[in-house]
Amino acid sequence: MADTFIPFDPKKVPVNVIITGGTTSKTKQYQGGTLVDVVVSDATVANQNQLLADFEGFSPDYRKALAQKLKSAGYYRGDVTGKPTLKLQEAYFNAYADLNAYTRQRFTALPGEAQQTTPVDNLESFLSKQTTDGSGGDGGVKEIQYQKKYSPDTIEASIDKVFRDLTGSGASKAQIAKYTKNIQAQLAKPQNFGKTEYKDLGGGVQRQVVTEAAFNPETYLIEEVSKGDPAKASSVMGFYEAFNKFIGRG
Repeated sequence: MADTFIPFDPKKVPVNVIITGGTTSKTKQYQGGTLVDVVVSDATVANQNQLLADFEGFSPDYRKALAQKLKSAGYYRGDVTGKPTLKLQEAYFNAYADLNAYTRQRFTALPGEAQQTTPVDNLESFLSKQTTDGSGGDGGVKEIQYQKKYSPDTIEASIDKVFRDLTGSGASKAQIAKYTKNIQAQLAKPQNFGKTEYKDLGGGVQRQVVTEAAFNPETYLIEEVSKGDPAKASSVMGFYEAFNKFIGRG
């Protein structure tokens, strides 16, 4: 008699834990009055504190190997070392978040009988399926760049504000025209574009990563207008940073 198979049901896994992999075990259960062999597919889970404890407990050699796998899969963009950097930690948690979403969505849609030949991925097998060039595996990345747009009124207001903060008086029409042109030229440079990455994780699951445009008009203006007076620029920049943190933008 063939074994009875009990598939993994992601809906029974609490939403506040992360699915980290899966197990398959064989046991015996009574069905009616008959003792039968049962194969059970189930998930292994962890919370963020457990994952962090694991990360901090990794050996330098293992952490270095992990960094390389995360980098190959497009999660990590730093140096491949054995150091527990915040950038590597962020990549590690992002990969587990994607593994969790991928597993939940995939096994919710997968018929129970198909699970007999579909193991639950762990982080290593999940990362091995990801690529950063769109070739092979389940993964692929589509990147869309965009130029940040500011209205003429917004640019003019920023110029006038910086001039008042640095010089005590507003900007002249000539200064507004000059710096408006300079800011628009900076915004048009590809290196100052923002971008949105769409990473196909497979199984119909997609991850979206937004990187804001690197260019900040106010920072640029402070540096340009205060040339020759770095102390004043530092003072104004410090005020802006403190203000942005106070209102939740920093």
